[in-house]
Order: sequence, then C-alpha cells, then structure tokens
Amino acid sequence: MSKKQTSPTDLDFAILGLLHQQAETGYGIRKIFETTALGNYSSSPGSIYPALKRLQKLNLVVQENQLTESGANKSRFLPTPIGTKMLIEWMSQPIVPEDISKSIEQLFLRFAFMDNHLSRAQKLDFLLSFNEQVKTYLTELEAYYQQEADNLPLHGRLAFEHGIATYRTHLKWGKKALVTLQQTKDK
Repeated sequence: MSKKQTSPTDLDFAILGLLHQQAETGYGIRKIFETTALGNYSSSPGSIYPALKRLQKLNLVVQENQLTESGANKSRFLPTPIGTKMLIEWMSQPIVPEDISKSIEQLFLRFAFMDNHLSRAQKLDFLLSFNEQVKTYLTELEAYYQQEADNLPLHGRLAFEHGIATYRTHLKWGKKALVTLQQTKDK
C-alpha cells in the first residue's frame, strides 16, 4: 500500500508559482509547460491535471468557474492564501549543499517566482548563498578532477569536464544576477 502524498512536489510548486502570476485554466497551464522550459517538470496531461487535483486537495488552489461571452463554462485555477504562504516558505528555504549537487534546477525555479513575493534582502541573500554554495561545490569538483583525471576513462573525463563547465556557468550567472539585482531598484 502506498503512502498518500501530503506535501507538494516540484511540479506542484511550478504550477503554484505560475498561478501566482495569473489565473489559468488546466489547458493553459499545460500549454505553458509544453512551450517553455517548465516542460522539464512535465507537460503531460497525465501529470498536470493530477497535480492540479492534488493542489486542490491540499487546499493550495481553488477552481473558479466563469461563464464566457459565448456562454461556455471556463474553469480557472487560483492560489489560496495557504498556497501563497506555502509558496513563499518554499522559496525562502535556505540553500544547502545537496541543493547544488542534486537539485539545482529547483533553485532556479524558486528564484524565477521570487519577484513579487520576497523582499529585496531575501533575494540578495538567496543569490549570495547560491554563489557561495556553487563556488564551494565547484572547488570540490575541480580538486577531485585534478586528483583523478588521469584515472578516468576518456568519455568519463569529458563528461566530468562538462559538469565543471556547467557549474562555472552557474557561478557566472549567479554573480551577474547578484550585480543586476543590486543595481536594480526594487519594486
């Protein structure tokens, strides 16, 4: 017997973040996932619609029905106050080393939805922490590579080099994002 899920998944938070930007229909959400990088989380109706049901059961979103001008019934999903609170808590979580090595995509997702929900100081703290954690992890990767490169098979070494280059790019982005945010007046 499987346990019932009681907490939102990354897909759930991606949907919740989208709904904070604008109320959407299930179809509209699915189209956003199909046509943007959010498709990495899923664009399948087989996962989007169950996620919406799960968010409703968790009382994080509500479904609102409206009549269109043509008389058709259109259902839109809206975040609840509990959903807003949970989204803000999720975005505000401290960054830990495992986030960098195992789920960095989630950090970018969290950052993408911070605009209207977190203070300037919280956003700056997030980026400072991100940069420090990436720098630490990159230093570890480079030290391991320096020590073990000659023992790795060619393709393994090339793949490892790709990983190092990727984390260098993450750090470069993090530094640029921090400067941009520091120079931008907060709304």
